[in-house]
Parts: sequence; structure tokens; C-alpha cells
Amino acid sequence: MFHTSRRSFLRQTSQAAVASLFPSSLWASSEKVSKASVHINLNQSRGTIEPEIYGQFIEYLGRSITGGIVDAKTNAVRTDVLAKIKRLAPPVLRFPGGTVTKIYHWQDGIGPKANRPVRPNLIWGGEETNQFGTNEFIQYCRQLKTDPFLVVNMNTGTPEEASNWVEYCNGQGKTSFAELRRKHGFAKAHNVKYWGLGNEENAGPDTGRLQNPATYAEVAWQYAKLMKLQDPGISLIMAGHDEHWNETVLRELHPITDYLSMHLYASSRKGEPASLFTQLAGFEKQIEQTHQQIKRLAPEKIEKFDRWYRFPPRSKGVKLAIDEWGIWENEGKGRYNLEVTYQWFHALGVASFLNMFQRQAEIVTMATWAQTVNVLAPIMSNDRESICQTVFYPLELYRRYCQGVSLHAEVKSEELRQRGGENLPMLDSSVSFDEKTGTATVALVNRHPAEGIETSVEWEGGTGLKLFERHELTASGLMACNSLENPKKDVVTYQQTVLTHHPATITVPAASITLLRYKMV
Repeated sequence: MFHTSRRSFLRQTSQAAVASLFPSSLWASSEKVSKASVHINLNQSRGTIEPEIYGQFIEYLGRSITGGIVDAKTNAVRTDVLAKIKRLAPPVLRFPGGTVTKIYHWQDGIGPKANRPVRPNLIWGGEETNQFGTNEFIQYCRQLKTDPFLVVNMNTGTPEEASNWVEYCNGQGKTSFAELRRKHGFAKAHNVKYWGLGNEENAGPDTGRLQNPATYAEVAWQYAKLMKLQDPGISLIMAGHDEHWNETVLRELHPITDYLSMHLYASSRKGEPASLFTQLAGFEKQIEQTHQQIKRLAPEKIEKFDRWYRFPPRSKGVKLAIDEWGIWENEGKGRYNLEVTYQWFHALGVASFLNMFQRQAEIVTMATWAQTVNVLAPIMSNDRESICQTVFYPLELYRRYCQGVSLHAEVKSEELRQRGGENLPMLDSSVSFDEKTGTATVALVNRHPAEGIETSVEWEGGTGLKLFERHELTASGLMACNSLENPKKDVVTYQQTVLTHHPATITVPAASITLLRYKMV
């Protein structure tokens, strides 16, 4: 009837042991089961799922880069960490921050390493040796086959400094900074496409000086002009914030704004895992409201643009870049409690985040998880080894299979009840269809800790779709976690099942992430 191959991401797990802990529709189940339906219309697209929504972010913060990306003693790239990031296959990587960009000067991080200055990290504390600078970052991106995304200093830096950075990275002539790059061993231009104009410039407690949106817009114009004159083909990400801030930024900057930035960090109330999902529902409303604001203030096409700018306006509509997102529980280790241990319910939250990005594919076309190693990270390391946290696995799985166009889906399920909070559907879903392969992927997150969900999937607008494969992530409990103290133990189990029949319903286990794969036949 079917062939089943199953493995843990880090170890082999016996079918009997897993089935006893996490029964699915393929084995007898003793857990309580509710019912749900997912109705999908093949003719209603929500937009293209851009690969860039699976991006990552690194910053000069704690052990994110030094001690994470590179060895703290030798400054050599950590090959064990690199191998894990390659599994995530991020299409874009953001650097050097983050808040630290407000004090970062890119020229500190180029040239012979012995000559690079050591600076105090005035934002996050400690010292920054600048051994991992522009060219090391670009080389790292090349190893990952990812596009670099650089963020410029709009506070202690200048528009000219930012422009020179574009010239250093992208210049192809015989100009001074392009020649300097060649002198440093890089004959070919780096061709950095994505450039962020500042980071969270609204933040009063930071060292920034542009907390007034009108001031930010005025200064950003000057940065954009000098940077675009160096390379008219770059894409600019403008700092976003709330409705009032975005109103000014969009009115003033929309002709040259490719992306408006939005940062989304979720957290839970202690002892109430489901409160994490409630917060995500609020984030989706925020995205939808910002989408409407962009539609109102930023026309899809720029009709009039003064030729004396000497560079073209944007060629496409303004999109959202969720260039910092993740789960930030204030109970971690390290500086500012940022080395967070993620539990299994956090992984369910990550899958719900990714479902949300797919549902909002029309407007959300870039997203970079903050961060990558050690700091609010899917990967944790010490001096000897590294591990994948629970949140690593949905990031890896969705990146591999959820692509193409996002399809409209109507989900009906029972509610997940909360103490003093808004009740939410137990089942969260998104649907993608890859036209190149004729493959559809239905992503299902059962957010209930104890109930399975018998789920029917109904298709409208097409025939011939057959279920052929099922991918499932489960763990030993909502609070289960991986740790460096016990690196050989992996609480996450991955099951891949190849189906040769077409069941009427699929039972999605409690507290699980399931991808159902359908093929046009």
C-alpha cells in the first residue's frame, strides 16, 4: 500500500519507538482526534512565494559571528556551522546588523587583517576586531550560494561613505574604491544587490539621530541618490516602523523604495505556549494593514520621475521585507539573555510564521530570520561542536518544499482555547503550487498539544492532483529541546512517507508540522 522511509535529521529512530510516541494516520492512534477541512482553489493565487522569504541574518552581537560563524581563536570559518547553514539554503544573508550598523564603518573591515582596528562595540558591548568584514562576508555568501544584503550606517556614517561602499562592492571601472577592492584580491565586482538604508531608525534609546520620520526621509534621499549614482541597479530597503512613520516614508521615498522594512519578534507568556500563536495572528493583521497603506501611497508604476536624478525609479511595486523576524524569549543566556534555548512549541510558531509569509506572498517578498548562530538562533555552538535547535527543522523543511505560487485556502477546524486570550484555529495552513514540477504542497501545523486532527483536503479548479508524499516533524513534547549539554540527543523526529494510494483524510498528530505533497497526473 505504501513505502515508508523514516529518519531523524541527526540520528536514525526506530519506527516502533516513534509510532508509540507520535501516532499518525499510518498507525493506530490513542490520542483524541478532532476534524478539520482545507478547501483549496487552484485558480486563486495569493502571489508568488519569493525564495528570499527564507533568508538569514548575522550581526556583530555576542557570539553570532565570532564564536559562531568563525572560530573565536583562529577566525577561521566554522565548517560544522557552515554545513548546517547550507542545509537551510538561505537565498539572502543580511549583515552587519541590526542596531550595530549605527556605529559600523565598513572600511574598518577591509584590507590586511593585521592592520584592522579593534573598536568598542558601543551597542552590544565588548570589542569588535573587524576580522570578519566585507570581503569575508561576501566569500561566506558565495560558499552558501546566497545573495548578500548589506545595511549602511546612517548615523555616525555619511552618504558619501555609503556610496563608497557601493563603489567598493560593485564598481567595475578603474575608480579608486573599485581598484582598492582589486588590491585586496577581488578582481570581479561583488555585485551586491540589496542595500538597507539604516535599521530601526525610529528607536529613541539607540544611538541614532533620525527618529523623526521626516528627518529620516530627507537623509535617506541623499543616501539613495549617491548610492544609486554608483549603481542604478541596486535595490533599496527603507526602514519602516508604525503607521505614522510609514506614512511619511512612503509619501516621500516611494519612487525609490523597493522594500519597506518590518521587524516581527514573537514571544510567549510564561507557561502559556499558545500565547505565541495569538501574537502571530496580530502580526498578520499588521502586515495586511501595511499592505493597504502601501497600496494607497505607493503606485505600482512610477509615471513621472525627474530625469535629472540621473538614475531610474523603482521598476516594480513596493514590497515588505521582514528583515528581522523570529522568536525572542527573554530567558536566554549570554549578553542581554539572547542565547535562547528553543522548545518544540517554538518550532510550531516558526512554521506558523512561514505559513503567514506564504499567505501574504503578494506583499511579503523577503524575510531574514534573526539570527543564525547562537543569538536567537536555529544553530547553537560551543568551542567543540554545534547543534540544530528545534526551530531549525521547519526552516529547513519549508525552504526545501514550499515554493512557487501561494494558493488561497479556506481552513475550518476546531478552536485552540486559551486562558483569557483570543481562541485560534487548532490547524494553521498554507498552500503552494510549483508550476515547474506540477507539485502542490499543503503545509499543516497542528497547534494543539494533545489532540490529533483528522483533515480532509479538497481541491477546486483542477483535477488530477494525487497525494504522493507526506513529511512530518514531531517531538517528544511541547517543551522538548535540543542542547549542547547533550548534543547527541535530538528531540525532533522527521518522517517521510511515500504514498501509493490516495487516502480520503489525513490525521495530523498533536503538536506537529506536516507537509502533504500532491502531484499532477
